[in-house]
Amino acid sequence: MSSISYHPSRCRRVARLAATWCAVLLFTSLPAHAIADGTVGSEYAVKAAIIFKIAKFVSWPEHAFASESEPLFICLPKDDPMTEAMSALSGKNVHGRVLSVRHFDFPTTLPTGCQVLFVSEQPGNTKFTLLKSLAEQPVLTVSDDTRFALHGGIVTLEIKQNRVQFAINVDASDSAGLSISAQLLQLAKITGSGNKSR
Repeated sequence: MSSISYHPSRCRRVARLAATWCAVLLFTSLPAHAIADGTVGSEYAVKAAIIFKIAKFVSWPEHAFASESEPLFICLPKDDPMTEAMSALSGKNVHGRVLSVRHFDFPTTLPTGCQVLFVSEQPGNTKFTLLKSLAEQPVLTVSDDTRFALHGGIVTLEIKQNRVQFAINVDASDSAGLSISAQLLQLAKITGSGNKSR
């Protein structure tokens, strides 16, 4: 009777590889045809889908929520061009919590009770004031402004040649007390002290 050797280290490597491929499949399953469509609305829908998928790879500390049943709130300015696309995420589930979208008057008021904050690329630097107000709070900050990470933002989204790219500022995520899956980090451009060549 033949026997099968069990190698724990090999099993762990296989498990890590499988998890990484699951992450790759999640992101490559995004609607590429929508990006290629070239319309602004399609691009917003793709970015909203990416934010939803990224949230699945992020863990928030317990104190980020008022209760076990509290929704996971995504906040963005009420006049943000991503409003409609982001609102479509309402009701979806992340880590057993229902997603709920909140809007706030920007820049006259600051968002509260958010786990995710999105601000689109806009002229001026007022969005960076938001980052300062959220310093060390458990909020996943996201923008499509390429300067975002340099000012302490956590995730920067970019679409180049019909491909979705994103960067993660690991220093900012650590300061916010967020835990980001290693599988997601392998798919991102890393900035901050965890920067490494890719």
